[in-house]
Amino acid sequence: MKDLYFIVEGETELEFVNKILIPYFYTKGLKCHIQGYPITMSGGGHGFNNIQHFVNTITPVLNYNNEPVITTLVDYFQLNSERKLPGYNDSLQYALTDDRIKFLESKLNDIVQNITPYRFFIPYIQKHEMETLLFSDPEEGFDLESEKIKNSVLEICKQYDNVEDINGSEHGAPSKRLNAIYKADGKKYEKIIDGIDIAELTGIEKILEKCPRFKNWIETLIDILKQT
Repeated sequence: MKDLYFIVEGETELEFVNKILIPYFYTKGLKCHIQGYPITMSGGGHGFNNIQHFVNTITPVLNYNNEPVITTLVDYFQLNSERKLPGYNDSLQYALTDDRIKFLESKLNDIVQNITPYRFFIPYIQKHEMETLLFSDPEEGFDLESEKIKNSVLEICKQYDNVEDINGSEHGAPSKRLNAIYKADGKKYEKIIDGIDIAELTGIEKILEKCPRFKNWIETLIDILKQT
C-alpha cells in the first residue's frame, strides 16, 4: 500500500488532516504512512498565494522513492488570480462554481505533470472553504458555544440545501460568517482552535454525510490506496 501526503493551504488544514482525517483513514484499515505538508511561503508562514510556493512544497514529495499518493486541500475562496493558479481567468467562462473548481483542479494537475509525470496525484480544491465543513451539524459541532452562536449558525444552514454551497463572497465565506457570529457574541473565532474543536464535535461521519463533494474526494483516496 502506498503512503499518502496532503499538500495543504495552512495550519488549520494541517490540523484538520492530523486530528480528523488521519484517524478516520486508519479506521478504514489503511496501513500506510499519512502526513500533511503546509504550503510554505518564501517570506515565511503558510498559504496558497503564489503558485511557485505550491511548486516548491510539492516537488520534493513528487520525488519520493515509493511514489506516494499525493493530494491537496486548498480553498477555492480567494483562489482568484493567475499568480495563485494559472488558468484562473479561463475558469471564469464557467457559470457554475462546481465547474470552475473542476477546471482549476485540472490546471493544478497540469502544474504537477509539468514538474514530473505523476500517476498518483489527486487534486482537490475545497468549495468554498474548509470552514464550510463546520456547518455540517451545528447542534453537535457548536454544542460548547452559546445558544446565540449556535442559533446563528443554524439560521445560515437553513438557507442552503447543501452546506458546501455556503458562498465565498468577500463577506459571505464560511470563515467570515463565523468571525462575525463570534464577534456579535463578544468572542473571537480562532480558526485553528475553534475550528478543529467544532470538527471533532461534529464528527467526520456527519461531515461526510452532509458534504457530498468532500465525501467523494475522501472515498476516492481510500479506493486508490486500497488498490495500491
